[in-house]
Amino acid sequence: MAAAEPPATGGFFGMLSFRRSATAVASFDPAQDDELLALDALQSHVADRLAALLSDAQQQQGPVLSIGFLSKLLDSVCSSDASFRNVVAVAPVAAALSRPPADRLARDLLDRSVKTLDVLNAASLTLASLRGAHRAALTAASCLLPAPKSRAQFARARRAIARIGGDESNKLVSASPSAPSPCSRSMRALSLSVSRNWSAGRHMNAMAAHLAPPPPLPSQVGAGCGLGLTLYTMSSVLVFAMWALVAAVPCQDRASAAINPPVAPPKQAQWAQAMAALQDRIADEWRRKDKKLPPGSGGGGSSSSAIGTAGAGGLLAEMQAVERAARDLNSLLEEIAEDDEEEVHGMVSEERAREVTERAEELAAACRALEEGLAPLERQVRAVFHRVVSFRSDLVRCIDNTARTNAAASATPQHHSF
Repeated sequence: MAAAEPPATGGFFGMLSFRRSATAVASFDPAQDDELLALDALQSHVADRLAALLSDAQQQQGPVLSIGFLSKLLDSVCSSDASFRNVVAVAPVAAALSRPPADRLARDLLDRSVKTLDVLNAASLTLASLRGAHRAALTAASCLLPAPKSRAQFARARRAIARIGGDESNKLVSASPSAPSPCSRSMRALSLSVSRNWSAGRHMNAMAAHLAPPPPLPSQVGAGCGLGLTLYTMSSVLVFAMWALVAAVPCQDRASAAINPPVAPPKQAQWAQAMAALQDRIADEWRRKDKKLPPGSGGGGSSSSAIGTAGAGGLLAEMQAVERAARDLNSLLEEIAEDDEEEVHGMVSEERAREVTERAEELAAACRALEEGLAPLERQVRAVFHRVVSFRSDLVRCIDNTARTNAAASATPQHHSF
């Protein structure tokens, strides 16, 4: 057993520095000690998961928001939910959910869970819409493989590349419930539709509004604040995960989202450093990507400037790879079209054909990487959607039950470690 640690005195965070040491056990009865351990378990779990994500991000040279990273982030949301359920399964902790100050934080968490469902729904529709861009890029590559022979093949490839930045990829996201597209029928598991005036940016700003750790109570150090920190931690996990998802995929009206990190965790929290570092990394990539967008990326312009509109500002690494390969290939095809305008037979040199083949192979490889990860990510987003629905229902049920129990047993008040 580890050596006893002196209790910290830094407000309610000091309570979370206790471990099952001689000092902690001597300070509380066994039931209260179990409460502390359950509360601290969530903090440790979130800290471990975010530290693992940060380690993965630090090892990546390119964009951090890859399909693999998002998959691990969404898995962290689910596992944090499981850890949170273990906390509220402790009877005295559950009993405090309907009492101040935890009741207000619980209501905030319930509200953020509803907004989380909206973001997950929009992201799911957006991921489905990326299939249109993927098909266009794959068509462009297939026109030029195994070896292009004529400018007619180049023209077909250029038309396919132009569709990557066309309006097709945005139809699914902006579709109204009265006019569902064929792809949207696969999203029936999700209960919400994305209207034309829905804004991912305004939604994320609303999720992050008033997100602050609970203040320590002046009357008793740590009283009521361990559970408060647990509720704040779950809200922070949801806000950070949805912000990263909106940063990765081009959700509707994503541009109005604040680029600045949405969560400002207190330094004393175990998970604060890892989350802050991840937010800074994502925010930096977001700013760099927005600066690189062409002035006409919102629509119109030449075919080469339109490429990337489907993922305008989106940081999903695999989609960026497709856009980058498509731009490179399209630039080469435009050069050939300008150089060979006077060519009578419409044929190209072997050297040019070989260069085009290499670029087309790069585009095909990027398409394969996107295709392999997109469907599993869609399924995981839908799974997290249903997990959050269950989480919210269980939390509402727990609050209602404890409120009735507290009202029925309003005898002698008891003091707990949280």
